[in-house]
Amino acid sequence: MTKVADPLHSKKASGRLGDMLVYGSWRGISYVRIYRQPKVKGSARLKKVNDLFRQQTRRWAKLSEKERLAWFAFTALIGAKGTPLSVFTKYSTLALDAGFPEPVFPPRLRKYDPPRLKLSPDKKLKALVLSWNLPNLPDNSLADIYFCSSKASHSPDPHRHHHLAFIPAEDRHFVLGDPKPNVRYSFRVRLILPDSNHSPFSAVSLVYEGF
Repeated sequence: MTKVADPLHSKKASGRLGDMLVYGSWRGISYVRIYRQPKVKGSARLKKVNDLFRQQTRRWAKLSEKERLAWFAFTALIGAKGTPLSVFTKYSTLALDAGFPEPVFPPRLRKYDPPRLKLSPDKKLKALVLSWNLPNLPDNSLADIYFCSSKASHSPDPHRHHHLAFIPAEDRHFVLGDPKPNVRYSFRVRLILPDSNHSPFSAVSLVYEGF
C-alpha cells in the first residue's frame, strides 16, 4: 500500500482504475494499491444455488394465477417471514432434494409428531446406531438426517449441523461407523412425506466414550 497526495489530480479519489490500481483512504490517509482478483470461495456451490433459484423462479412464472394465489394464502397461513416465492422455493427444493415431484400447489398441512430418537453404541458393529419410531406415515416417507460432531464438553448447536442423508423412514435406523472416543455426536431428524409435508425436528446427542 502506497500513500499518495492529490491522487488523479484531485484532493481525494476512491475506487478501482481498470484492472490495475485501487484508490482509497484509511484513517484520512489516501493510498493506492495494486488490484488483485478476489478469490471466490465456494464458487461451485454458489453457482449451484444460483442455478436452483433461477430454475424455481422460472417455475413460479409458469404457475397459473390460481396456483400463485394458493401460495400467497399458504404463506399467510403458516406465518412465514419470506415472500410466497421464497416459500414456494423452499418446498420445491425440499421435494427436489428428497426425490419427490416438485409441488405446483402448496401442501395441505397435516400435523405430524416429531420422531422419537434413540442413539446408542453397538459394540458388535463398532458403530453408533441412531433409531427412530415409525408412526402411521404414507409409503415412501423419508427420514431427513442432519449431523455434527464436537468436543465432549460442547453443547449441541443446531446451526452447526449439516445434512447427512435421506433414509427410507421404514428402515427405522441409521448406522454411523468408526466413531472416535470422547467426541459428542449429535443428530437432528425430521420425517419428510411425499406431499412435501414434514414433521418438526427431533434432536439427540451422545458423548461416545469407546468400548
